[in-house]
This record gives sequence, C-alpha cells and structure tokens, in this order.
Amino acid sequence: MKVYTDQIPLGITEDDVVLGSHLIHFWNTEEEFERGIRFLEVGISDESQYSVLFGHDEANHRVLEILRRNGHEVERMLQEGRLVILRRESSAAETLGNIEAAFSAAMKKGATAIRYLGNLGAGKAPLPGRGAGEVIDLENGVSLLAVRYPSVIVCMYDVNTVSGSLLLNAGFGTHSLAVAHDALHQNSFYTADEKASAMFCKT
Repeated sequence: MKVYTDQIPLGITEDDVVLGSHLIHFWNTEEEFERGIRFLEVGISDESQYSVLFGHDEANHRVLEILRRNGHEVERMLQEGRLVILRRESSAAETLGNIEAAFSAAMKKGATAIRYLGNLGAGKAPLPGRGAGEVIDLENGVSLLAVRYPSVIVCMYDVNTVSGSLLLNAGFGTHSLAVAHDALHQNSFYTADEKASAMFCKT
C-alpha cells in the first residue's frame, strides 16, 4: 500500500495536514461551523483537488449555501465532478462503498488530493441502519479508506445534537487527529480498530 507524505493546508486552522489523515472538528456555534467549511474552500482554487461532501440533507444544503455565498461556483464544480455530494441514507458498508467509488472516480480524473467533509448531527431523518453503532463502523472504515487514497477526511460533529456516547465512541474514539483551540492536535483517545483493519486487508 502506498504511503502518502504530501501535506495540504487544513484551512480550519493554520496547520498543514498529511494526506491519509482522518480528523474531527467539533462545532457549537455558526462561526465554528463556517470555520469547518474552510477545509473545502482552501482547495477549491486548485483544480487538481477534488471534494466529497457527506451528511444529512440539512447539513449538506447549509454547506453549499455557504460556498455559494462566498463566491464559489458550486454548480460548475458539481458538473465537472470536482464536488460530489453523498447523502446519509444507507448502512456503513454501503456508504463506504459510495465513498470509495467517489474517491476512485476523482483519481481517474487526475485528482492529486481529495478533501472529504462529513457532517454528523441530528437532521430530520434518523441515523440510518443501526444508528450509533453504524456511525462507529463507518468512522472506523473511513480511517482505513483515508490511507488508501491521497485524501484528508474531516468529520464535523454538532455538539448541540450528537449524544455523549457518540461524541466519546465515534468522535474521540475513531479520529487520530482533532481540532482544538485553533490548532491541530494528536488525539490521545484514539485507538485503531483491529477488526476493521482485518476486514479491509481482505478486500
């Protein structure tokens, strides 16, 4: 498996982040939410960078509105495939398949880096599949998927609506890096999921 060493600007903070990273950004206020969107914005001007947006409908629409408001040509990016939107509506296994398909398509189009922004919070629809358990499976799978492509995966957690259990087990438990106090930090609560790793090694 190829090990990526290149770095890209994170945007949320002043840090650069190495490709293959999976990090979490907790948000509580509108300002913190918009700060998370900068992760996509700093890559938009580089046409060799592709973006994947994932989440419930309300969060996805909110991200697109912010991008449009800030002058970005969202429709052109969608038409060109430089921005792909994935809805939260299937099991972890199906979702991981959809994400990998989007990553693979970006690579075929010449992507040098893929920025994935996921939003976890309470939308109108309930969490799909097994709910919280499905989220943890998805996060563990995404960690492994990140290192197979030149990608950085940022997960934004809405602390206003996400349960304490999910914040602990899916948030802190499955991300090796975390944004805190305007800087990027190693997450000491992260532990790699050996079961998920074994499953990916068989694919």
